[in-house]
Amino acid sequence: MSKLCGLNVVQLREELQKRSLVTSGNKEVLVARLREALIDECKNPDEFKFDGADEDNEISTGTFTTAKMMELLLKELKHVKLEVAEQIEEQSTRIEMIEQKLDRQTVEVDHKIDKLKRELEQSQKMAMPLDHASGRTLKVPAFDGEMSWNVYKTQFEAAATSNCWNGKERATALILALRGSAAEVLQTIPAENHFNYEVLVSALDLRYGEEHMKQIYRSQLRNRMQRSGESIQQLAQDIERLTLLSYPTSDPEHRDETALDTFIKALRDSELKQSLLLSDKRKLKDAVAHSLTFESAKQASKSDVRLRQVHEECSCQKVVVKREPQQYGVPQCWICGEKGHLRRDCKHRRKDNYCRNCATRWRKRREDDPVSRSAPSNEGAEN
Repeated sequence: MSKLCGLNVVQLREELQKRSLVTSGNKEVLVARLREALIDECKNPDEFKFDGADEDNEISTGTFTTAKMMELLLKELKHVKLEVAEQIEEQSTRIEMIEQKLDRQTVEVDHKIDKLKRELEQSQKMAMPLDHASGRTLKVPAFDGEMSWNVYKTQFEAAATSNCWNGKERATALILALRGSAAEVLQTIPAENHFNYEVLVSALDLRYGEEHMKQIYRSQLRNRMQRSGESIQQLAQDIERLTLLSYPTSDPEHRDETALDTFIKALRDSELKQSLLLSDKRKLKDAVAHSLTFESAKQASKSDVRLRQVHEECSCQKVVVKREPQQYGVPQCWICGEKGHLRRDCKHRRKDNYCRNCATRWRKRREDDPVSRSAPSNEGAEN
């Protein structure tokens, strides 16, 4: 017989098992649990002696038999199995809870994905062109080689993207859109590549593309001058086009500088050139705005022109209107000395006078002309 303080772990668990109590924990926990059980049984835990404890104590003294040792080991193994089973059950419960939580989260994610898909489809439908949204196909314009191939290719790609065409459909639409000399490109492509969109585009790029014409565009840009009757806006637009074609991959600042220099050089008005150089503009659009302002101010500062009607000695009796600016006074002819006309318009310069209204000529008698009497005769020289 042994007291509570003399029991080992195996004995403590046996006593707890007899009383249907939990047998897990270390020795201190087992002792405290057995002590509480003895107190509940109205027994003194310090004086109470347990039966069979002396036999178990023989384990520590080496007096026990092999069979007894095996029995104790089996009991200990049972306790270990029970503890492992409890832990496995606890872990299984946790795994089930985690699986249930994952299932709930998976369902929520699926709902969110479906919602996002619906919103994406709705946004694509709203961004879709009207013809495509209504089920109709956008028509592709025809290409005959006259218009710019780069511009046409941009329009074709826009229509193809809107119609959601694949490579073969794009090739078919492009073949049907070719007209005139552009359709002759198909003769240079093998029959097996007629529906290869990349091959068709490469052939048209080689025929009508602008990549190999950079030197030509640069030459045109260098020699570009303002034509007679060409406005400043038209000149600037053409220079900007040639600059982009000449330097497609250059830096935008370099293109702006080149376009600005070419624009100033191409202007016919020397005063406007000088004004632009003094203004130190950095971009072409600023130079165009300055040029338009300069032209407007120049036109507004001009004086009004007064008109005077003069009757010519012609059978048609038409009226010739001559412009005489008030600012510079009345011009004087160097041949006859009269005022109101210049030497190139003088009647006495030739024997035959020309009427600009009826396109007829007449000869005025020199003896009736007081100026011709004083001026030396040039008939002999002309004959």
